[in-house]
Amino acid sequence: MIATARALMPALTALLVFVATVIAGWPGNAKAAGDAPWGANYFPNVPLITQDGKKVRFFDDLIKGKVVAINFIFTGCSESCSMETARLREVQDLLADRMGKDIFFVSISIDPDNDTPEALKHYADKFKVGPGWTFLTGKNEDITLLRDKLGIYMPPVVNGKSDHELSLVVGNQATGRWMKASPYENPQIMATTLGSWLHNWKVIPANKNDTYANAPTRVPELSRGEELYRTRCASCHSIGAPANSLAALRAIGPDLAGITQQRDRAWLTRWLKEPDRMLAEKDPLATALYLKYNKLAMPNLRLNDKEVAQVLTFLEEHGKPPTAEKKVARQ
Repeated sequence: MIATARALMPALTALLVFVATVIAGWPGNAKAAGDAPWGANYFPNVPLITQDGKKVRFFDDLIKGKVVAINFIFTGCSESCSMETARLREVQDLLADRMGKDIFFVSISIDPDNDTPEALKHYADKFKVGPGWTFLTGKNEDITLLRDKLGIYMPPVVNGKSDHELSLVVGNQATGRWMKASPYENPQIMATTLGSWLHNWKVIPANKNDTYANAPTRVPELSRGEELYRTRCASCHSIGAPANSLAALRAIGPDLAGITQQRDRAWLTRWLKEPDRMLAEKDPLATALYLKYNKLAMPNLRLNDKEVAQVLTFLEEHGKPPTAEKKVARQ
């Protein structure tokens, strides 16, 4: 009996820690959570400047008492920033009119020497961001302090390049619940995290039939190519979206239906692997796409040869050209 009790102690301790964490984050304990450890005594209240030129304080004006998603980007990024911003825009669309009311996005530049408020506003306009999403710049040392406190610091930008941390930080400052999230996260999951879980599930699901009892008994198995498309490509590209559909009208890049039949395989392979180099070399087709789609550069997703082949295979199998009744807008 004693041996059994001892064996159960680690699990019991872990359970008590979990329960204590949940209780600390409950609305009735918001004051305690605000005081320690995730209140004004932890978050630097540094001054920042919005894309509209307004001076704000990080804690007092941006996160105090709010549910937020915070990330760090820079407008000169040729790799993941545009994809991350596009993914967040999908989440913004799902949250709809709750943005700016009980959910807020905060995007802070890690290249403040170049990212003026005007540059950030131009960047935000490219993605058609709505209310409740603020882009900010400030002093290098203040931004570095924020990144360090949020646990996502990496070396500063050098010559327009940086391997900065891609994680989002999402949380409810009032309850003290905070977590990291991947920018590759499914947008529905992220919207649910921000809209329900961090609000202690106060929002009633639109479909009351979404219960465990009605859940599918078998989760669909995705090919690696489809997984890469959904996590890396779908935030900017659709496949076969009707020309006047919301997906087509909100498109950041061209629709990919029939793309493997329209483009040379070697060109597509290189485009998926090193679009930044092709743009720097002024490849005619790459340049034309850049100009057509609001001068938003295709990010370098750091796909290896195998992953590129897997994405192209998925597009060959699932990206058939549209029929005459279902034409799509494309380059």
